[in-house]
Amino acid sequence: MINVYDTYRTLCQMGKRHAVITGGASGLGLGCATHFRRLGYDITVADIDATASERAQARLRALPGDGSVNVRALDLADTASIAHVAEALKAHGQPIDVLVNNAGIYPPALRRVCAEGHELSFAIAHLGHFRLTHALWPLLAAVPAARVISISSLVQRQARLNLEDLAWNQGYAPIRAYQQTKLACLLFARELHRRLSASGSDISSYAAHPGVCRTHIGRNRPRSGRDNAWQRFATGALAQGLRYFGQSPEEGARPVIAVATTDQFPAGSFVGPRWLNESFGRPADIAPGPAARDPTLAAALWTRTEQLTGLRWAF
Repeated sequence: MINVYDTYRTLCQMGKRHAVITGGASGLGLGCATHFRRLGYDITVADIDATASERAQARLRALPGDGSVNVRALDLADTASIAHVAEALKAHGQPIDVLVNNAGIYPPALRRVCAEGHELSFAIAHLGHFRLTHALWPLLAAVPAARVISISSLVQRQARLNLEDLAWNQGYAPIRAYQQTKLACLLFARELHRRLSASGSDISSYAAHPGVCRTHIGRNRPRSGRDNAWQRFATGALAQGLRYFGQSPEEGARPVIAVATTDQFPAGSFVGPRWLNESFGRPADIAPGPAARDPTLAAALWTRTEQLTGLRWAF
């Protein structure tokens, strides 16, 4: 395997930085990649949709910027896929300056689980990113002041976390599952920051949200032949609404780019748009909702996530 420290020194001499973006083939992820491209970053788009990834790669390469644009097929609900991508990136040897944990879905109308039995949206956006961040840690640690950015949402304010039933075996409802997942993403970012600060690490953890943003989350919502008429209507309405309403993905990405490329906000910040109840506007430091402010809950979720994934961190 290539020595990542030697690779990083060479890349620094070339002025290169590397951003890895999950779910980077469309929506907010592609909005982030567009900014990084214009800033001259090397970009790795990690996405489950191979066709969309190829389109995104061509689109990004057509933009001004002298960085490389690479794609990796990644299914965050599949532990083998996460391991494969992480090993491929480590074998390539290029350190990671910015990891944007963006990928996610709006939960299907009918509860769906991954192969391990976890509710699908939670498996992708929380457990999957926990695993991926852990696996890529050597590449992040090889960079002075690397940044891990976890994407949350406005809906985290209404969320509650049931550590005894994270899989929603009881009382499943898509909106509640989505709220819980986005709260978990925010709690992960905050607990990671606490642990990094306590260990004296140079790596920083942030959380960000795009406000109201036009994304593909509605169109990509998993469907079932068992969905009833109302469920099909709701899915279609979500897809159409998020196609036309809200900020563009590039505008929604501004909080992510602010914490990725500037020191405007201190490590551990939660950054989102400042106007109209955090719906749009310039990036601002946002106060998390009540559950996200609970450090005991954040630590308990971390411990539970370690149990579910079988992973332990070195700090």
